[in-house]
Amino acid sequence: MKIIAELGINHRGSSQVAEQLIDVAASAGAWGVKFQYRGQAGFYQAVSEIGDEILSKEIDDSYIPPEDILALAQYIKNKGLAAGISFFKFEDAGNFGDQLNTFDFFKVPSAELMNNDLVSSMASLGKPLILSTGGHTEEDIFRAIDSTRHVPDVCYLHCISNYPVLLGNQQMKFIEALKQKTDAEIGYSSHDQDWEVCLVAAGNGATVFERHLTMDKNGKGIDDSSSSDPAEFIRMCRLLNAYSTVQGSGKREINQGERINMQNLGSSLYASRAIEPGETLSEVNVVVKAPRKGLTWSELQKRQLTNIRRPVAEGVAISELHFTEPKPPLESELVGFCDEKQLSIPIRLHDAAVLQSRFPIKNNELHLSYEEVAKFGASMDDGLAGLDLNRHYSIHIPDYIDSKTLIDPLAADADTQSRSLKVIETCVDLALELERHSGASVPIVGSFSRILPAGKAATYDRLHASLLKAGRDRGAPIYPQWLPRIAWYFGGAEVLDMFCGEDDIDIITSIGMELCLDLSHLILSANYSKADWAVWCARLMPLSRHIHIADAVGIDGEGIEFGEGDLGDPTQYINGPGRKVLEIWQGHLSEGDGFDKAIRQLGEKNG
Repeated sequence: MKIIAELGINHRGSSQVAEQLIDVAASAGAWGVKFQYRGQAGFYQAVSEIGDEILSKEIDDSYIPPEDILALAQYIKNKGLAAGISFFKFEDAGNFGDQLNTFDFFKVPSAELMNNDLVSSMASLGKPLILSTGGHTEEDIFRAIDSTRHVPDVCYLHCISNYPVLLGNQQMKFIEALKQKTDAEIGYSSHDQDWEVCLVAAGNGATVFERHLTMDKNGKGIDDSSSSDPAEFIRMCRLLNAYSTVQGSGKREINQGERINMQNLGSSLYASRAIEPGETLSEVNVVVKAPRKGLTWSELQKRQLTNIRRPVAEGVAISELHFTEPKPPLESELVGFCDEKQLSIPIRLHDAAVLQSRFPIKNNELHLSYEEVAKFGASMDDGLAGLDLNRHYSIHIPDYIDSKTLIDPLAADADTQSRSLKVIETCVDLALELERHSGASVPIVGSFSRILPAGKAATYDRLHASLLKAGRDRGAPIYPQWLPRIAWYFGGAEVLDMFCGEDDIDIITSIGMELCLDLSHLILSANYSKADWAVWCARLMPLSRHIHIADAVGIDGEGIEFGEGDLGDPTQYINGPGRKVLEIWQGHLSEGDGFDKAIRQLGEKNG
């Protein structure tokens, strides 16, 4: 999508106001900014009519001389945007002399669509040309298209020349007629009272959008009421720039957030009593409950699963594993490969025994819930009872401190801050206890995404100091992890603004903040920003003390199998120093089948 901020006469003749509007356009994500220019001397010959008199005065009062417009055009280009201009008669272009080439595109306004001399003269400048079609019949518009087919880079904008256009007068289906008439780009020039109409234009195939921008939508200028103020313009750009992503590929793919919600909201079969091998499942020994941790009746029938082959304790979800024999441990060669490369897998207290039995590797990362942290806080010995204390551990602090609250050690709310610090303190206690048993250091990883009102730089400074005091000063370093821009919190997606952008890299580097580099998150956040993740990685790697490795695709395709995303060959990260955690999405399911596949892939490639 190309979004053009039309300054028109909304700058009131002030270069300072024009710069403010340009700043808004740049921060909003516009593609370009455009001026209108009419020579100062005598453009309106007769102003005896009231409407002419008003317009003439507005235009005269809003005049900016060519040298100032050229300086503003350079200001636009320095912001990374395209600079454009409209002329109402070609003689006015001569006022810019040999610097006319400063502009990146030109536009013929609707009122001059049938001015063949102006159109051909502007087309001869060799820059992209935009023609606006407001106020003309279909026959006129199609004639204009036919007469400009030879122009190599031309675009036609559907337009209704009312100021403003009231809802219902837009005739948006005409965009389809334009698209059938030409292969050139088709767009929409919006003078609408409701900016949201631009989304309807996008739905009809428009890909170029021109919208007047003003600092005050309720101002006294004649274009103000048909313009967008900064807040509106920012919202419009955000939605239009996301349009292709919102549309998707046409295929229906399930995202990670949906998988989590289907698990949390769905139901499955649970053992209503102890079930022995050889038994057949029925209403006598199973019950349907939430969440969906196991199979449903329909899935049992589809897979033709009948007799249980493993003991099932009361209250356990029925899974495919109960219809199979126990899985053998990972082969010694692959165990040796994992230990040589210091590869680790995530485990949870409830699956630690099973995963540590199947994967007898040295390194594990303990992913804890807030309830499990509370269990360790109440009795460290009881919490440690289910773990192999000879393993080397890292700890992942829970994202939540309760079912409704994200962890935030800097929270303004005293209760949230206190409970967050208590969770962190208990994780540090656990790290020191695990280190006492194994003799190996226990890195701690956490996700910290809340920004203080004081701003991002102040938040990083305070967070850095807080984590140093809570962790490193006690002998157990805490590393905040790099995050995706879109995080799956509370059953939905939240757009984050900490540890996920290039400006974050600048701040982290300046304060020397060590971190956990999650490569999957890094890819997603860079993709969101349309940046090269490898460039970001090179900047972050010197500060990385702990690595999470998984592939990723798009802006929310987290933790997919190696080779299916943008990571490419992970060898350099596998061979790097320190521990590397294989963060395969739901790799722990089916007794770790996802981890098993990932280890075999890496072992074959690097062993």
